Amino acid sequence: MARELGWIRQFQAPRTDSLPPLIVFPHAGAGASAYRVFAKRMSQDFDTVIVQYPGRQDRLAEPAAQTLPELAVGAFEAFRGSARDTGAPLTVFGHSMGSIAAFEFVRLAEAAGLAVRLLVVSAAAAPHRIAELPGHPTEDEELLDHMSALNGTGADVMASREVMRMALPVLKADYRAFDAYSCGPDVRVAAPLLVLGGDDDPFVGPRDLYGWEQSTTAAIEVNLFAGGHFYIDENIEGVAEVLAGQALAR
Repeated sequence: MARELGWIRQFQAPRTDSLPPLIVFPHAGAGASAYRVFAKRMSQDFDTVIVQYPGRQDRLAEPAAQTLPELAVGAFEAFRGSARDTGAPLTVFGHSMGSIAAFEFVRLAEAAGLAVRLLVVSAAAAPHRIAELPGHPTEDEELLDHMSALNGTGADVMASREVMRMALPVLKADYRAFDAYSCGPDVRVAAPLLVLGGDDDPFVGPRDLYGWEQSTTAAIEVNLFAGGHFYIDENIEGVAEVLAGQALAR
């Protein structure tokens, strides 16, 4: 069971009390619990928390965010008011849409003077390219086809089209926020970037991943794993090793 309500969830206690913080931003349509297995593995190396967006799971009664910066602001304000805001350098991870929310979170953190050890973005085009991308489907059947092509929000959910249909309202809200996002090409963070992706992702290719070079004034490393848009499901150990190796070496 999640330890606290609001924006922050922790499903797995850290291995020790001295581990550095890791903040995880889920993909579109997902709740924090979709990252329970990922968080369990990452908690070997980090004090891992997952952002719970409004409009889903135990926040179902709340309206979904209208913009991605709104998600970042909500998460940032919740983090600043929590016991985890100890001054320890942050590692911030986002998958797909969550990568953009994570980027905006890091912008807020750096503006507030917080140290960011590493920004990890996964299966996403760079912020300055989002406005160039085609919009997501808005009709139910087309959106269901799109979800099937992504092979997410997790293989267990995607196995049933009727189960997928239940996720449509929040997915539509997230995609509206994503499609409305824009970011200038000169907007950068100071944190180094680790960029991850699947080598068989039908929507995000190597060009998209390397485009993140323009989003930081620091170093960038790109790593590809076998798999599609949700390659993490089959590569949790490998992702964890790369992420921890990059973050904890800084």
